[in-house]
Amino acid sequence: MKATGVILAAAALQGVAADFWVHYVSRIDVMPYASPTQAGVAFTHNPDITCDSARGPTVWPNVGDASGRHPGVRCDPGDDVGFPLYRDPLNVVEFNTPGELPGHHTIYKARGYAMVDLEDKKSGQCYLNRTFVHDLDCPNDEGRVILSGSSMFFCSSDISI
Repeated sequence: MKATGVILAAAALQGVAADFWVHYVSRIDVMPYASPTQAGVAFTHNPDITCDSARGPTVWPNVGDASGRHPGVRCDPGDDVGFPLYRDPLNVVEFNTPGELPGHHTIYKARGYAMVDLEDKKSGQCYLNRTFVHDLDCPNDEGRVILSGSSMFFCSSDISI
């Protein structure tokens, strides 16, 4: 009995580890020599982004074409609606993260926010969630990080990030 409980708990933890959040953010790394701005999609394990984690996730930039060798995110429609959502509605969100997970997938509103891979096979199920708003100004050793935006989706998948 106890061994079965341990096995079930371990299996449950494995499923949770693959789930991830998709956020749309604008991040400015304010440093003495430059202040580059990055706007696009970031992937995290937790819905909240804090000052401790604000510099961590890669921000994949907006692109008009996220296919092939074009890394980034394409939202349809792609109009900027301003803080905190930046992109709304989210009819199609295609992301391409070559060399990093989650990889190249598209989330379709018309398919109930299913996430599909390049072969049009379902690779996960995402759930629209715009409730986590990020508005941070975080000092660090090199200057500060200003991050704003919101969550877009919670995705359940076998893909680890």
